[in-house]
Amino acid sequence: MGQPGLTMGFKTVFKKPLVMGGIGLSVLLGLWSTTHSAEQPWDQWGLWALSGLGLVIWRWRRRHHAPPEQKQMLTPEVLQKVIAQGEKLLARRQAQAPDLVLEDLAQELQALQKPAPPPQALNGIVLGEKRSGKTSLLDLLPSRLTPGEGEKPLILNWQVVAAETPPETMAQSMTEAHWVLVLATGDLTSSQWQVLEFLQTHHHHWQLLFNKQDIYPIGDRQILWDQLQHQVNQLGNANPVIPISAAPQPIQIRRYLADGEWEIDQETPPPDLGNLLSQLQQQATEQWESLVLGQQWRRCQAINQQVEQRWRENRRTLAIPLVEQAQWLAAGTALFNPVANLDLLTAIAINGQLVWDLGELYHQKISLAQAQTVAKEMGTILIKLGMVELSTQALGALLKSQPLTYLAGGALQGLSAAYLTRIAGLSLITFLESQDPDLSEPQWDWQKLTAVVKQTFEQNQRRAVLQGFFQRARQQLSPASPTIA
Repeated sequence: MGQPGLTMGFKTVFKKPLVMGGIGLSVLLGLWSTTHSAEQPWDQWGLWALSGLGLVIWRWRRRHHAPPEQKQMLTPEVLQKVIAQGEKLLARRQAQAPDLVLEDLAQELQALQKPAPPPQALNGIVLGEKRSGKTSLLDLLPSRLTPGEGEKPLILNWQVVAAETPPETMAQSMTEAHWVLVLATGDLTSSQWQVLEFLQTHHHHWQLLFNKQDIYPIGDRQILWDQLQHQVNQLGNANPVIPISAAPQPIQIRRYLADGEWEIDQETPPPDLGNLLSQLQQQATEQWESLVLGQQWRRCQAINQQVEQRWRENRRTLAIPLVEQAQWLAAGTALFNPVANLDLLTAIAINGQLVWDLGELYHQKISLAQAQTVAKEMGTILIKLGMVELSTQALGALLKSQPLTYLAGGALQGLSAAYLTRIAGLSLITFLESQDPDLSEPQWDWQKLTAVVKQTFEQNQRRAVLQGFFQRARQQLSPASPTIA
């Protein structure tokens, strides 16, 4: 009966130079320690010999972010260039992952190259913060517009979107929108300004509406309108701010009676949308090409995002087995390592090989020396964040309730090695997903990587996730478990 954890993966291990080198050095140092005094720090020397090479060779390269480009006016020619860029992106990802299914997205890009016909319907968004009057305005907006005499009416589809919606979700829901009506009830807040910047950079046709202006004195209304108009001008929007009152407040009136007396009463004025409806009518008649052009540009951007998302999902599907292979190998070597102090040496070797393998998968050029340095840094991050102790405590509690008798006293050591290797691997996957696969090498940001490791650890500390890992470990490290080639 083979030793649990050691009978797995040898066909693959022999092809891994870092793993073979690390395990081999670990064994040699272990044999040395059995014949020499324990006071001689050969295990320390071996650790630095393996990982120090990476520190010597490593060259840290800082990449400066390019200054933000000014927003280019959207024209049919610009749209065609954007579509061509999308086709090149699709071709690159297809070449990097031949099994990736992208035919449907390629067809959508091709369809965008054709001139768009006049729309039969226009989509509008009513966007605003809480209690800004979104629902009141929605009830007043028309469901149809007639572009011109004798022409077929345009159907108007309106939707309410809260300004608090996360940017990613907002972008998805607003891709198809031709218009965006933005409600403000006073001076713009920082979050409102960011939303308007988002709309401007994504070629939305947006109109700022100064709602509830009736609650302010007449003098203050003008001051607020001037300020809002100034901010709109700063963003480069040509549409003037429109003051409206979608749900006016009741006002006091003097009502005269039949006998000549009078009394104070309250009356609610009718809603006032200013010239909003005439503006919508004019844009639907004279600017429909521009409305459709912006929609097509956003569709192209959405297709690019889908291409990248599918590519990341494809890479993750292939990356997870690499992580699992490394974690069970780490468990097996930790269980039966001849010298306990050499566990770190073996872990760096295994994790270094994992870094290199994942770099290859994500088309990031990582040398073996760099992979070792990253693995050592990952170990430092795990220790600094206290994850070694926390994982040992959590897994120890599970072992008390469900002991692995066939692993004797090394069960906790092996489980901890596998668990921490898994945390490191999943963190690296998330980090590499954020890198541009078209760059020659990843931009290592240790602060960002630390945040990713912390988030990954928290997600995998949930009881259900931890219990699932423990059950898989029981099966994988069982003496009767099949060999993984």
